[in-house]
Amino acid sequence: MKVRNSYKALMLAMAVLTACSTGEQAGEKSKAIKEISKVETVKTDYSIPEKLESVSKYKDGYTPAQTMQFRNTYGPTSAITADDIGSYASTHLSEVVKSAVVHRQGNVSHLESEISEEIADVAASTILGTMTLKEMMDDERSRMKAITVIHDGKIVYEDYRGIRDWDNHLWASATKIFTGTLLHIAEEEGLVNLQANVPTYLTDLKGTAWDNVKVEDALHMRAGLDISESRLGSSPTHPTTMLYAITGGHPSYAGQTLLDAVKKSERTQDAGERFEYASINTHVGTLILQEIYNMPIEDLISTKIWSKTGMEGDAVLGLSEGGEPMSFGAFAARLRDLGRFGMLFTPSWDVVANEQVVSDSYFGKAKAASKPEAYGNDYMSQRLTNDFGETGFGASYQWDAVFEDGDLYKSGRTGQCLYVSPETNTVVVWYSSAYQAEVWVHAYAREIVKQMYR
Repeated sequence: MKVRNSYKALMLAMAVLTACSTGEQAGEKSKAIKEISKVETVKTDYSIPEKLESVSKYKDGYTPAQTMQFRNTYGPTSAITADDIGSYASTHLSEVVKSAVVHRQGNVSHLESEISEEIADVAASTILGTMTLKEMMDDERSRMKAITVIHDGKIVYEDYRGIRDWDNHLWASATKIFTGTLLHIAEEEGLVNLQANVPTYLTDLKGTAWDNVKVEDALHMRAGLDISESRLGSSPTHPTTMLYAITGGHPSYAGQTLLDAVKKSERTQDAGERFEYASINTHVGTLILQEIYNMPIEDLISTKIWSKTGMEGDAVLGLSEGGEPMSFGAFAARLRDLGRFGMLFTPSWDVVANEQVVSDSYFGKAKAASKPEAYGNDYMSQRLTNDFGETGFGASYQWDAVFEDGDLYKSGRTGQCLYVSPETNTVVVWYSSAYQAEVWVHAYAREIVKQMYR
């Protein structure tokens, strides 16, 4: 496949799998970041190219001819724009990157349905304007593919517009919650001390800027290092640029590993002081997990989570060209299985699991660690503060937003959503192929909870 040559693989890594991109090409990224705080909640003039097909055209899959066309024409432009070919790739992850299987096991956990049609009338304001959920999904600009809402352990709303219910779709950066959850589990098992410095577990990082970074600093994305996602493409030697270049197998970095990119990190401020979104933090957490469990992360996800939750299908974890796990943004699974994962953080966990995977202590820890005072300076927190239309929340355990009321939110490139409301026992999940990654309609998830269940 063409995407397997070094340049296109690099662009795939840097564009499709980059956590929460602003939707701009690398060279324009810093300009976009400066402008993000100026974006108004409503931008009714937003449009997408007329030549772009409706995502509903491929609701029932692709013909053999379409499949071959997309397989042989996938390239960097598609990765950046999430066009028709990029949308195809989001449901065929194993075709565009190396991958490992995350296995399910046992009986499928049955989710009963008790549909509340009024959820379609929930209104929210986004870049597309103020409209109901149904109107937003009908709007071709949103490119929403599917949504599932689960309340009290039952599916109360579901709408598949652009994929089949058994399609494995890219989670993108929603994948990061695995690392955050597994580090919590490891702490409870006595295998990791979150107060210890990172080199305690990753000795290869001794003598680097990571010496004074606690595990919890990386876990909560407050490492105090120059590794922000906003710096991607700023320099060939910048660690974030290197991370994605090595991921894609770029020849300029031949023989180097993702850990080599991590070692290039430099200190900019004291650790623990400020939230800055960075996939390198997630990779460090993954490496720690693999070290303490002596198990590849895909098997760890299977053992601790996926095989215990009655998932419908196996999932796919993307790997770099060198075979390293991309657990910071390359995972694909069915939408209902994303919903089942979200249910582990609600009182209805026993609908999908025979044992409690996420302990009750998790929620108090996540709230205490969120530190709203550390939030709001980087492009991610500015974007979410603007788009949710409120302040006062923070971030922890790899969640992008931990709200005062206890709700949890994680985004993914091109608009993926994992929203969990433990208090109201609600999970909202969806998949999207938002053009240029610009249309994030996550306000609907919070509004569904607020208008229907709180």
